[in-house]
Amino acid sequence: MGLPEADNETLARVLQFAISPAVLVSAVGLLLMSATNRLGRAIDRCRSLGRELANPAAAGRAALREQLDITHKRAHWLQRCITLFGASLFLSCLMVFLLFLKILAGWPVGGLIVGAFALDVLALMAGVGCFLRDLTLGLLALDIELSAHLKAP
Repeated sequence: MGLPEADNETLARVLQFAISPAVLVSAVGLLLMSATNRLGRAIDRCRSLGRELANPAAAGRAALREQLDITHKRAHWLQRCITLFGASLFLSCLMVFLLFLKILAGWPVGGLIVGAFALDVLALMAGVGCFLRDLTLGLLALDIELSAHLKAP
């Protein structure tokens, strides 16, 4: 049993409805790329701090440990962020698939489309929240690193 042949108007409608999730996929893809880059930098910084702490003669060990703790937390927040952005991408693709099923095959999946959209937006919002938490922690680690240089004489 194949899909029925769609007329030009139906195809145009399908493509019109599919554009919004496609734009969302593109935007979330950029956020995902930024988050994965930040995760790589956080991991590299953790390794660097770990090497510094391995040196028994390292100065400012307490500050280094505090930076390492914060940077480690950042990596975990970024992992959550990436997972949520990935879920958002999946849900956007699912919406496009469900739209095709609804419009071209006539399947009654309108409720699933609305549910996928709601979950997509929630995942995106939560991912942005995790991303903002990472930014806050990154600045906190920077403040610790520069505290000796920023103090007034």
